[in-house]
Amino acid sequence: MKGWLLIGIGVCWLLGVGAWARTYTDAEAKVAWAQLQRQSLTETTFRETCDLIQDVGQTNLPLAYEWLEKYQRRVQKTGNRRWMHVLLINWGKGYESLNHYDEAEPIFRRARLNAKTIPLLYCQALTYTVQLYFDWGKPDSLSHYLELGEQVARSVNDRETLSLLRTFRGASRSREGQQEAMCADFNEGIRLAAGLSNKNALFMARHSRASYCLTDLQQQVMAFDSLLTLATDSTLAHSPRFYQRTTVYFRSPRPTVLFKLAQLNMLLTDYDNAGKFADMVYDALVRPNPKAPMVPYFNAEMAIVRLYQGNSKQARAFLDSSRRQFGGTEGKIPYLSYFLAAGLLAEQDGQLAKAADYYKQSLTKGTTAASFSRIPPELFYVGVLVRMGQYEKAQTMLNALATAATTNRYSAIGLYYYQSLASLNKAQGNYGQYGNALDTYYAIRDSLTSLNQYRAVQQILARVRISDKEQQIQRLNNEKETREKQLQRERLFYGVIIGLALLIIGLLTLYVRNRQVRARQREALHQSKLEQLEQQRQIELMQRVMEAEENERRSIADQLHNEVNPLLAVATLNVSSALESVSPEMSVVPKLNKAQYMLESVSSTVRGISHRLTPLLIEQLGFRMAIDDLAISVNMSDKVRLTTIVVGFEKALPLPFLSDLYRIVQELVQNILRHAQATEATVEIIEHDRHVTIMVDDNGLGIGADAANDGHGLQMIRAKVALRNGQLDVQRKAEGGTLVVIDNLEMPEAMDSGSFPENQSQSIS
Repeated sequence: MKGWLLIGIGVCWLLGVGAWARTYTDAEAKVAWAQLQRQSLTETTFRETCDLIQDVGQTNLPLAYEWLEKYQRRVQKTGNRRWMHVLLINWGKGYESLNHYDEAEPIFRRARLNAKTIPLLYCQALTYTVQLYFDWGKPDSLSHYLELGEQVARSVNDRETLSLLRTFRGASRSREGQQEAMCADFNEGIRLAAGLSNKNALFMARHSRASYCLTDLQQQVMAFDSLLTLATDSTLAHSPRFYQRTTVYFRSPRPTVLFKLAQLNMLLTDYDNAGKFADMVYDALVRPNPKAPMVPYFNAEMAIVRLYQGNSKQARAFLDSSRRQFGGTEGKIPYLSYFLAAGLLAEQDGQLAKAADYYKQSLTKGTTAASFSRIPPELFYVGVLVRMGQYEKAQTMLNALATAATTNRYSAIGLYYYQSLASLNKAQGNYGQYGNALDTYYAIRDSLTSLNQYRAVQQILARVRISDKEQQIQRLNNEKETREKQLQRERLFYGVIIGLALLIIGLLTLYVRNRQVRARQREALHQSKLEQLEQQRQIELMQRVMEAEENERRSIADQLHNEVNPLLAVATLNVSSALESVSPEMSVVPKLNKAQYMLESVSSTVRGISHRLTPLLIEQLGFRMAIDDLAISVNMSDKVRLTTIVVGFEKALPLPFLSDLYRIVQELVQNILRHAQATEATVEIIEHDRHVTIMVDDNGLGIGADAANDGHGLQMIRAKVALRNGQLDVQRKAEGGTLVVIDNLEMPEAMDSGSFPENQSQSIS
């Protein structure tokens, strides 16, 4: 749909600029391709391969086409019709968008055969076939597939396809001059697309109606200006992925509308606004993908726009970029606008022969339908021919443009036509015709100037109306603010009076309540003292119980260590002596060995019980060595790697306090061994000036979130911590494991340093 959809400014199927697109070097692309071809065909690998082909098409179209042809042969073997539909539609669409109709026709034929049993996919294939024959200019084939497509779409109630086909039908009528029927088709396309979640069909129909049914340039500007809002709809994907949309879609809708607005403003000779819209098109399509194949075309277009704006320096820079990007010899550049811009620059430089040659070449490079400037290149050529004295040739060209100038009188086409006609008549000495042509030229210029001034005035009036509304809103806000201040003053006055009354009432109430409060305070103070006495009694009782328990433990431990253990040692020695005195062959030897083993085991058990009841190492070697010994005992099990860090404890502290610390640590370590299933644990005991901190953490399962009650050991720890006014916090670590922090354990006064065997610094086991 080259004319009516402005494909000249669109982005081809493989050249779309998407936020998701990736730019590959050829080497990177070939590595990615080889990796994907080694993988089995799944939905994921299919999409990744489609993305790769589409992304490679941004910089290397031949390679993308080569891979697409290979890949469709591989996919065909799977029998997956949906995958084949995606590949065939996009393959044919690629050739069609580049005017390779002969190559596209058999591909779309295969797409129709592949999708014939799936109605919705068949509708999509028929719609692209209609587009192919419309662009190719084959009315018979176009009519046939329009009828077939509408028949299939009606059978499945596919309103989107019906709308698209009706828009194509209207566009085909424009070629036949059926203006009324054409507009009716576009209106029907709009009606069918109304309410559809996808806005492509609606946008196409509205775009076509604005392009063909509105002949007044100002009305077209307003219509396309209103299309800008629709163009931002999220369903109008600028360049969908192969697998995201396989029916006809409008390529780059917002840039297309901006392009049309730039084109219309050029026709209205409003070059400032035309330049602004052209810049927005350039920013949307070229800057995100500066290496895309369409970039040299856009640079040539921007050169023409800058020339109209009087900026020859920028125009020359754009044209030089276009020339480098096209490459090859200048004569083989395939774009009309390049030669128009080159001719205009040569004419400015006074190189008339060179300008004439550029204009002559432009006549063989297509039409201006897809250019920012719709002015026929013949008008530029005529101007140079007149200056070179080739009047007859100039007259012939102007005669051929008479109809277009009449149809587009009040536009840049009519303006420059009558300017060229006036110049030719003046040069030939036809002053009567020169005067008529000049009058017409000034009339058109004044009309366009007035129209542009009117548009400028309307814009100013719109701004004035907005300013008036803003001032009105400001006045209303000021009045509202004044009323609010007045209300605040009144509220303040009455508030003060009411406040004074309430203050007096409050003072009386406070006096009465104060007497009651004092009485309750005296009663509460008395009760608090009783509670403190009871609490102190409970604490003293608990201390005595714990001291008695500790004394009993020490007594039992002493008996085990000093009485039972020596007896067991003597028994073990006797058994060992007996073993040495008897012959190894005697039957009693195994029994004696067994007895010796059992005695040693009992001795070890008794020693362990003794140490647990009272850590004798604290008395013998000090608190730090007792903690180290605990770590050594745990590490010998090879189940948990226990690391201890003891800071301080260089001065002698009361043994009951150190025993409590040891038992707290011992119980926490036992909990790790019994429940945590940990492999590593750390114990940190830090002495501060007036308190002690204990931190124990492990990498085990962590304390359960639903643990409702403490075990007996944890209850014992809480009691000891509370007795010394400390705080206990048990929490599950985010990375796994449990962290126990005991802080602010009150530390008793130090004893005489000579009575306690500790003089180490920091110890880490």
